[in-house]
Amino acid sequence: MTASIDSNSMLKTDTEQPTFVQKAGVGLMCFTAFLLLYFVMAGPLVWIEGKMKFGPFSNSVKTVYAPLAQVVESDLKPASTLVKSYVGLFKN
Repeated sequence: MTASIDSNSMLKTDTEQPTFVQKAGVGLMCFTAFLLLYFVMAGPLVWIEGKMKFGPFSNSVKTVYAPLAQVVESDLKPASTLVKSYVGLFKN
């Protein structure tokens, strides 16, 4: 018993290209997700860095999170307070 293959039932590719607005929306969502993960990972990485005391890891964490440290050092009130509070949850 064999099944016939109908060429009309094959998967068809969508020929419509994404618009600029769709591309910009996806880019904005990716950028927002990156910033959120960047901020959320700051606390656990500070905790790990404090426990490991491994020079290369500490240097890389300090380099990657230098912009966030600059916000805290410049004492921009709402942002610096939020970052200090969040990172403080992970410090001993």
